Amino acid sequence: MAENRTLLVVDDEEVVCQACRRIFSRQGFQVETSTDARQGLCWATEKDYAIILLDIKMPNIDGIQFLEQLRPKKPDVPVLMITGYPSIPNAAAAMRLGACDYVTKPFTLEEITWAVQRVLATRCWPGAADAADAAAGGAGQAAAPAAEAVAPTRFWHESWLRLEPDGSASVGAVLPGLRGAAPTAIRLPRIGEVVYQGLPLAGVSVPDKPMLIVPSPISGVVLAINESLPKQLDWLSSDPCGDGCIACISSTRHEELDNCKSRRILLVNSDASSAEGQTRKLVALGCQVERAADREGLVALLKGTEGQPVILDAASLGNAGPELAGLVNEHAPSARIVAVGSPRDSQETSYRQHKIFYYAVEPFGDNEIADILAALFQFHETQPPKSERHKEPSEPISSVSITNRNGHKVQLLAGPGLLWRGEGLGSLLGQKLLARMFPVVITPGESHLTPANILKTAAECDRLMVLLAKDSGLLPGSLVRDTKPEFGVDPKEAANKVTMMAVQPDLFGGFACLDGRTIGALADHIVWDMASY
Repeated sequence: MAENRTLLVVDDEEVVCQACRRIFSRQGFQVETSTDARQGLCWATEKDYAIILLDIKMPNIDGIQFLEQLRPKKPDVPVLMITGYPSIPNAAAAMRLGACDYVTKPFTLEEITWAVQRVLATRCWPGAADAADAAAGGAGQAAAPAAEAVAPTRFWHESWLRLEPDGSASVGAVLPGLRGAAPTAIRLPRIGEVVYQGLPLAGVSVPDKPMLIVPSPISGVVLAINESLPKQLDWLSSDPCGDGCIACISSTRHEELDNCKSRRILLVNSDASSAEGQTRKLVALGCQVERAADREGLVALLKGTEGQPVILDAASLGNAGPELAGLVNEHAPSARIVAVGSPRDSQETSYRQHKIFYYAVEPFGDNEIADILAALFQFHETQPPKSERHKEPSEPISSVSITNRNGHKVQLLAGPGLLWRGEGLGSLLGQKLLARMFPVVITPGESHLTPANILKTAAECDRLMVLLAKDSGLLPGSLVRDTKPEFGVDPKEAANKVTMMAVQPDLFGGFACLDGRTIGALADHIVWDMASY
C-alpha cells in the first residue's frame, strides 16, 4: 500500500464517522473525521490524505459541491462516495468530478473495507523469500530473541495468521494429514472475497482423501492471494508459514484475535546441531521455541511455563531422557510431552512409564511433526448434537428471535429444512444465545421465504436475517452476507432491515453433512450478527 495511511471521513452522521474510525484505525490507518462539510473541505484542501470518504447528502455543502471545490486544489486524491440515496445523476456527477467509487448505507464492515481497499489497490503479493523470512525471522535465525520486531504467528486450529505492519494479515495453514501424501491442487479464495473466522478459506486436494478444507483464521476481505502456490504445492508442507502463505486479508473483526493462540514449545535437546535443525523446522511451522540442553535448563524454563508442550529428544538425552519426562510431570503436570526417538533407540518403554503424550520416531524427517502439533494444540469444542438414525427427526425451526443488549428485536428466518430444534445448527444456535443470557423465542415449523413474507416479517422487528442454503460456487460452509437484497416487489423501508445469509450447502443441499467445526463457526457468526445490531 501507499506510505500515506491517513484517511478522512466527511459525513454529517456521527455514527458513520465513529464506525469508520473503529474499522480503519484497526487496519493501520490514521483516521480523521468531520461531521461539518465545510470543515472537512478545509482539511481536504490543506492536508494530504490517502483517501477521502465523502457523504453525498449533507447540509450546507453536499458531496457534489464538495468535490467541485476540492478538485481544483486536489485533483488526484481518491474519493469514495457514501450514499443512502444512490441515483444515476448523482453517480454521474460524482464520477465526472473524479470520484473513484461509491458505497451505499447501511454498509457492513467488510463492504466498506473492500470499497476502500479496491480504491487503494496497490498491493502486490510479497516475494516468497520475504514471506519466509518474516515467518521464521530469517532462515538461519530460528532461535532469535523474542524482542525482534516480527509479529508472532497465531493459530486458529491449524490455520495461522500474522499481522503485517500495514494492518493486514498474512494467513495460511499448517495442515495435518499430508504425511506421505502430496497435494495435487489447491482452491484459493478470490481477491475481494469476504471470509469468516472458522469458515472455508481454501481447499486442498490430496489423493484418496476428501478435500482438506482450510478454515480462515480471521474474518475480513481477501486483498491478495499467493498465485505461485498452485505451482509449488510442496510449500504447503515444507514451508507453510512462509512460501506456503495462502492469502493476505484485511481484518474487519479484531476482537477475533483473542481466539487465535500462539504455539509455544519447550525443546530439550543436548545436541546443538540437531537442536538447531529441529528449531528451524518448528519455527517454519509457526511455533515459538524455547530451548534447553540439560536438566538445569529445563527446570529454569519450567518455572515460567504455562503448561506448553515439551519435546524431549530421546536420541541426544540418552538414559537421562525418561528422568526428564518425570521432572516435567512433577513441575508442569498439565504439559504434554512428546519424546522424539530414532529407529535405534530402545527408550520407548522407559518413557511410557511416565505420563507422555506421544512417542515419535524421527517425526521431523517425514513431516509427522505437523500432525503431532495439530494434536498437541487442538481445540476442545462442544460439537452440535446429531439425532440418532433410528429416531424420528427432531422438530423443524422456522425462526429464532431475541431482544439483544441494544434493546433491538432481531429475528432469524430460516429456509425449509435448515434448522432443527434438537440437532445441528438449530440446536447450537439456541445453546449459544441462551449462554449469552438473551431471551430466546424459537418458532417451530417451516418458513415460506417469499419476498412478500420476508418484508412482512421485517416490518415486525428491528432487524431480520434470512438464512438460506444457496449455491454460490464456493466451498461447502462458506457464507455470503447481503445487506441489500433485491426484491421483486416494492420493498418500502422494510428492505433496509433485511440481511440475507447465504451458506454454500453440502452435496445434499443442506447443512447436515457439514463438519461440526464449520457448524460451530456458522453459529458463532449468526449469534454475532444478532447480538451486534
